[in-house]
Amino acid sequence: MRRLGWLRDYPWLTAGFKLVSRLGDGVLWGAVAVTLLLVGGTRERAAVGAAAVAAVLAIALFSIMKRVIRRPRPFERWSDLSCLMMPPDRFSFPSGHTLTAFAMYGSLGGLLPVLVPLLLTSAVLIGLSRVYLGAHYPTDVLVGGLLGTLLGRLIAWSWCAWLPF
Repeated sequence: MRRLGWLRDYPWLTAGFKLVSRLGDGVLWGAVAVTLLLVGGTRERAAVGAAAVAAVLAIALFSIMKRVIRRPRPFERWSDLSCLMMPPDRFSFPSGHTLTAFAMYGSLGGLLPVLVPLLLTSAVLIGLSRVYLGAHYPTDVLVGGLLGTLLGRLIAWSWCAWLPF
């Protein structure tokens, strides 16, 4: 993380990662859901339902894990590393933004494969933004991505088992 600090010298990159991180607050997922509900059919509405369940479970999972593990954020441990955006909570592990983003990728992408490139790119950028901004260690993001993908895929798989498409 310290070796990549020079990237913060580019204001456009910092602005871009701040925007990506804010989109990961839920704005992006809300926009995707509304779009699918407005222009989609039965499969798209079912995918939005699966994504909603995945989001709720992702938030519950990372909230519990953060309270149990209580890992301090990188900027709290390293005095020479600043956090470029105020984090939404106190603890670092796992990254809630990343876990939720990958849960959205896993659930929506599992039911609507045509969206996988957009969803995966968005999830990866959200995870990278959290490290770049100093809110998370790379391992927070890695574990968030793995847990979110697993959760999302399990939701998509169970949705397919219950609903005829």
